[in-house]
Amino acid sequence: MRIVLLGTSSAVPTLTRGLSATAVVRDGDVFLFDCGEGTQVQLMRSGVKRSRIHSIFIGHLHGDHLYGIAGLLSTMHLDGREEPLNVFGPEGIRNYLNASFRTADLQFTYGLRVQEFPRGFRGRVLDENEFHVDALPLDHSIFCLGWRLQEKTRPGTFNLEEAQALGIPRGPMYGRLQDGESVTLPDGRVIKPEMVLGAPRPGKSVVYCLDTQFSERSIELADKCTALIHETTFGTDEVDLARDRKHSTMEDAARVAKAAGVGQLIATHFSSRYDGRQVVKMGDDARAVFENLTVGRDLLEVEI
Repeated sequence: MRIVLLGTSSAVPTLTRGLSATAVVRDGDVFLFDCGEGTQVQLMRSGVKRSRIHSIFIGHLHGDHLYGIAGLLSTMHLDGREEPLNVFGPEGIRNYLNASFRTADLQFTYGLRVQEFPRGFRGRVLDENEFHVDALPLDHSIFCLGWRLQEKTRPGTFNLEEAQALGIPRGPMYGRLQDGESVTLPDGRVIKPEMVLGAPRPGKSVVYCLDTQFSERSIELADKCTALIHETTFGTDEVDLARDRKHSTMEDAARVAKAAGVGQLIATHFSSRYDGRQVVKMGDDARAVFENLTVGRDLLEVEI
């Protein structure tokens, strides 16, 4: 999987930072988390194809996370998109989109499947063959959902030498064994998958926590994930303001990452009061809490 930070600013854009949006690219499909104003341009700059967007996840209805979605959906209509598109978000997202499209008298060329969730919702929102997405409420000034994109456990690596030693003929039987199915050889022997497969391989996971103050729910959602993308609006100079507005400092995010046992922390959503050097310094300080911390910037790509 590949994570592409499209916008890393909080509340308002700056000359170097766009508003919140992050793309996760998995096997060619794009999962877009938040869609602030300007996301379309950032998609083009990054090379992430809007035609490959599988689903869009809007955590909450503050404008810096939302105001780009109507334009993006409209552009995909103009592209002639035919594949259905999922949009997930809190209650109110459907009314917002309907109002935008009624005003523009827009009729879509593709199926737009909007699913919204009530306050306090937690659970699975998407379940496909190789992955699922779960949602859990965070702790912000309005109802806000965090998201976990989780690959399902994959079969172990196929041991070709062992298969040949067992006399399994090349062809469809290899695939059936890799799919977890036992096969019967022409001589009557039954070969079980565990005879030729290594240990199951756990899937990778990406957790997206924007916006929230430090919360046990963030720790729960991020438990042992591969990569945690967490908001870090303020530095330690504005702890009181962070608490008042229910945002996180860089050190808050580091505490979540440490408690959850994550593989990597990616910091984003920086207040416009901080320039790039100040944000880097915030990251340096927070590494005293959690070492594997990446300070985000617009168009940064992280392979996991």
